[in-house]
Amino acid sequence: MRIEEYEFEEEKTLSNLADLLVNIAEQIREGKKLELPMPTLREGVIQVPLGEPVETGIEVTIRRHFIHVDFALAWRREKEMEFPEEEKKND
Repeated sequence: MRIEEYEFEEEKTLSNLADLLVNIAEQIREGKKLELPMPTLREGVIQVPLGEPVETGIEVTIRRHFIHVDFALAWRREKEMEFPEEEKKND
C-alpha cells in the first residue's frame, strides 16, 4: 500500500481565505477534480480526482490565544491517482 502526503501552511487575509474556499467549493460542485495550491511541489498545485460519497468533519479547538478550525474531506479513489513528476523520480 502506498501512502502519499502533501502539506503546507501559510497565513492569509480573511478575504484571501474566502477566495480560496469559494474556489474549492466551485470545484467540488463541478465534481471532476480538486486543484489545490501546493507550493512544496514543483508544479505549485496538486490535482486530485473527486468522488462520492464524501465524508466530512469539522474540528474546533479553542485555546487561550488561538482558535483552530480544521475541515476534513475524504472519499474513495476510483482509479489510481497520478503522482507529480518529482515523486515519480524518487521511486
